[in-house]
Amino acid sequence: PVIVRPSYVLGGRAMEIVHDATELIRYVSLAMELDTKHPVLIDKYLEGKECEVDAIGDGEAVFIPGIMEHIERAGVHSGDSMAVYPGVGLTEQEVETVVDYAVRIGLGIKVNGLMNIQFVIMRGNNGSQVYVLEMNPRASRTIPFISKVTGVPMVKVATKVMLGKSLKEQGYQSGL
Repeated sequence: PVIVRPSYVLGGRAMEIVHDATELIRYVSLAMELDTKHPVLIDKYLEGKECEVDAIGDGEAVFIPGIMEHIERAGVHSGDSMAVYPGVGLTEQEVETVVDYAVRIGLGIKVNGLMNIQFVIMRGNNGSQVYVLEMNPRASRTIPFISKVTGVPMVKVATKVMLGKSLKEQGYQSGL
């Protein structure tokens, strides 16, 4: 399956998962009837378990208060989905990989403040593969949730980071 989505909202639908050529032709035909000035984007759909992290980076460390596991299948927009904390269906290896990727991404782009990363975990006979769906170097709508359930005042900590006080100086270390 693939995900098709216009670069604008198509008939109230931001995206659709299509499973065969007939569905793809129908969707693209509808998009062309409505507006031909905007491209239709086609992405591979990864069937798996989605999870996400909100983290704080200071250029030297990336602190992750917790990992949220989505209840719905991968691909449901985070604004329309539900998540649980802690992730009850994630293996120790999957958690370690998510943390490793989040820290490496945060350090790699030198995040100074809040960031959100969404992952999909695809399980198979050879173990789990973890993919990054998207990374946003900003606050997300899940910040209040993860702050409340973990007791970490993320906005306050991130604001101090942006004003020059390191995570270490605030009593936080890199990782989960």
